[in-house]
Amino acid sequence: MSNVAYAEEGADVERIEVTGSRIKRTDMETATPVTVLDASDMAKQGFTNVQDALQSLTSTTGAMTTQSVHGFTPAASSISLRGAGANRTLTLINGKRLNQYPKPAGGTDNFVDTANLPMEAVARIEVLQSGGSAIYGADAVGGVINIILKRDFEGVALKYRHGDTTEGGGANDRIALSIGSSSERGNVSTFLEFTDNEQLKATDRANFGLDTDKVPYSDFSAYSSYGARIAGGPSGNTTAGSLSEAECTAGGFLWIPERNLCGFDRSKWRDLEPENRRFISSTNFTYELAEDINFVGRLDFAEAKSTTRIEPMGIADYDVNVSGDQVTLSAAGGLSKTFADKATALGGDFAGAEDGDYWYVRRLHEFGNRMGETKTRNYFFTAGLEGAIGYDYSWDASINYGRTDVDVLRGGYATRRDMFDYLAEGDDGRSLFDPFTKENVADLSYTPFEKAQSTQKNVQANLTGPAFQLPAGEAMFAVGAEYTEQDYESAADSETQKGNILTTGGSSGQGERSYWATYAELSLPVVDTLTVDLALRYDRYEDFGGNLSPQIAVEYRPMDELLVRGSWSKVFRAPDMHRVYGDPTNGFTSVIDFKRCGELGGTPGEANPDDTINEVCNELHIDTTTGANKDLDAEEGYTANIGAVWGGDNLNMSFDLWEWKLDDMVSDISASKAAREYETYENMITRDEDGTITHINATAQNLAYQKVRGMDLTVGYNWDLADLGELKLNVGGTYLLKSEGQTDPTAPIDDDLEDGGLPQYRANMTVGWFYQEFEATLAAYHIARLHGIYYNSFKESAEQAGESFDGKAHETASSTKWNLTGAYHFSDSFTVKAGIVNLFDKGPNFDPTYTSWPHYQRGLYNARGREWFVEGEIQF
Repeated sequence: MSNVAYAEEGADVERIEVTGSRIKRTDMETATPVTVLDASDMAKQGFTNVQDALQSLTSTTGAMTTQSVHGFTPAASSISLRGAGANRTLTLINGKRLNQYPKPAGGTDNFVDTANLPMEAVARIEVLQSGGSAIYGADAVGGVINIILKRDFEGVALKYRHGDTTEGGGANDRIALSIGSSSERGNVSTFLEFTDNEQLKATDRANFGLDTDKVPYSDFSAYSSYGARIAGGPSGNTTAGSLSEAECTAGGFLWIPERNLCGFDRSKWRDLEPENRRFISSTNFTYELAEDINFVGRLDFAEAKSTTRIEPMGIADYDVNVSGDQVTLSAAGGLSKTFADKATALGGDFAGAEDGDYWYVRRLHEFGNRMGETKTRNYFFTAGLEGAIGYDYSWDASINYGRTDVDVLRGGYATRRDMFDYLAEGDDGRSLFDPFTKENVADLSYTPFEKAQSTQKNVQANLTGPAFQLPAGEAMFAVGAEYTEQDYESAADSETQKGNILTTGGSSGQGERSYWATYAELSLPVVDTLTVDLALRYDRYEDFGGNLSPQIAVEYRPMDELLVRGSWSKVFRAPDMHRVYGDPTNGFTSVIDFKRCGELGGTPGEANPDDTINEVCNELHIDTTTGANKDLDAEEGYTANIGAVWGGDNLNMSFDLWEWKLDDMVSDISASKAAREYETYENMITRDEDGTITHINATAQNLAYQKVRGMDLTVGYNWDLADLGELKLNVGGTYLLKSEGQTDPTAPIDDDLEDGGLPQYRANMTVGWFYQEFEATLAAYHIARLHGIYYNSFKESAEQAGESFDGKAHETASSTKWNLTGAYHFSDSFTVKAGIVNLFDKGPNFDPTYTSWPHYQRGLYNARGREWFVEGEIQF
């Protein structure tokens, strides 16, 4: 990894385009910091795919990965740079925008899926670690990821890689075929890649304690109370009709003696990472139409199938009212039936019950895993012309089309109405505790589905070259324009749209948007050592109006080895389409009900023998709704950077101080935050007659602001070991100085580092040894100690109770993961590589405040453990 961008091998290096500017230039370093990962870097560090490489960057503050098996997008991945969010991190291939994933993350945020990006076709990845809205447009707040593909490949190359984990599960295979042919006038290169990833189950990671809900490293972990019981009653007890220990275990549930409760161990049924298969192809072509005009294009296709499995349905949807001898069974949607004799009604479950309101709690394990099979197909096509006017001027024009289709088929579900009819059948109905036969399951099963699609059509043109002569040299310019149309549609089956499927929500919506932009850059050599770059972009959205985004950047070179740089740019960003046009997203989550917990005399996050108190103080299951808002305003703000780069014969280093701020930032208040800060967000919360949260409704809104500030440091040194070869060291790190926000102008300022869940720094180190035909790389990836995700909530609860607070006991420990790889080049055409990823079998660092499974942040850590791989490549 380095901070120097370079031209493609074999291309003219006099002038190249570096991510962060459209002006072709001779200098490798510019006023904006760019980190480069080339294909050899990724291979040497043992990365399996593009997502792994991006997630390793120290500027990555969060990631959505396929570990999110309970989410709306378990088959997709994304990256957040600088804490801006995946929807504010721009991802490009060869400088061209990618289509957005049609299913929004969390049911709210549009993003680019990085799970299906080609690995074998990548020449390098350039990461602009500063905002680039004046160059690229609205999405480039946190930074820009520009994936540069190989060009002009000739010959045939075949590569096979097999990897597996030492504890089992998660094995993977990748086969890649590269084919290229050239003539005097052009080249065609095709890259084909097939990957097969085995399912990684929670039961595969007993060594980390993840095979059970009761994680040994978390004091707040607990088995699910959704086993089989009756809750409610006039005194709030759960004794009426509840199962005995023998009945509980015989029914396939788990008896929890410390709570005298029939529960369930969900982790026995869960995936940690899903099974998936992917086929990716990318074809590049270039043809010389005339001496100074080339026809260029690219055709990409990717198809993937991912299957995710989680625990069976756990329901609490059926209420029972006992009044005298009458028993009334009811459920949402106006479903109700009254039985005359409580001694026989519903299997006699309420024969001895006092008058009052009860409800069934039942894990429907007979229905098997809830599973989701997601099929994704990505299409991308670009065609255009590239040319030169004389020796100095370069131009290009292209049309670009992208489309993503996502089909989701689910299993292990039933509808609320069908289950009600089953329970209410006949004169007395049935007990929900009765075992479901295979015939019952077949009759009651329902298969929800969802179809989603998004497209992007784009036309763009650019011109770059010298503008005029100044005493210190030529002023260079770039001008261009682009027009884009985007649309998306996501729709589910009719029962899901009505909210009638037990234990599942959905996200739907449709919308379209068009915008155009024109931009210009000017690079002015003021004196020999000082260059000022100016950029101006005008974006015009059909639904949010227009805005000018200026940028100024300064490069000062007092000596050949030293560059001092700085930049400032304005940011304008229209809200995500789903935030504006999406339908309300229904979901489920668990929260700590801080208000009710305090009223009942409990302590948040602390186990309690009283089941009601234990539930509201630890893991209260609630419904959620996140709605769109057509009255949202655009986000506006700035990004800034100042730093220095030193490049010598053996030593190279860089330092950058950066900051970004957005006003009117569009987001929603999370359910956990609303429950924690209930006095501020009480209008979002629905409570039952006892005062316990049952539902939280969050609507997208313009918050007051978000500001993030930090610094980057990189150091590289090369040693010539004479007869022993060459040694290369690279160290890099990102340190957050501030991350704060405000939900409205009158609200207190939230300190994200204090609140918890955000590491203050990340650091990487790679050491490479090159000796004749052998090379070895040792890499380390460090994540700092951080406050637990609910750190501030526990701190406030302790302060309110007048108790001392042990901060270290509520922090997640630091983590360092090591990779070791080696390669031997038997000849120019045959290479063998092998490696161990996570050399010391480092598991995920558990968060002592995180009450929900798996009790660690899946955006920072994973539970794959130690894995090994071997790879062979032969070229013809």
